[in-house]
Amino acid sequence: MDSEMVERNGKLFILDAWQNHFSLPVKYRTAWPTGLFATDYPHFVGRTVKPNGGGTYRFSDGLCIRLEHGGETRPSYEHSEERRIPRPPMKKEYRNGRWCL
Repeated sequence: MDSEMVERNGKLFILDAWQNHFSLPVKYRTAWPTGLFATDYPHFVGRTVKPNGGGTYRFSDGLCIRLEHGGETRPSYEHSEERRIPRPPMKKEYRNGRWCL
């Protein structure tokens, strides 16, 4: 799953790919702080990265970036994204990450 490098309040964050919540009808993307300033690395904004393990991510050209505290980094909930998943017609219940009859 590819993640995306974004700028939030002047700092760089890695947004995970969209995921469905297991029990609520919402999609979410978790934001992970890198501790880097967007003004220092403007060419990183908008690029995709893949998780590399141990709190690191790898760009397509092989460059690696480490999260702010490596594997101990906590997500930033104020910079994460969340969207409601509308109920489709003829569906009544949301469970296990999808709408069911």
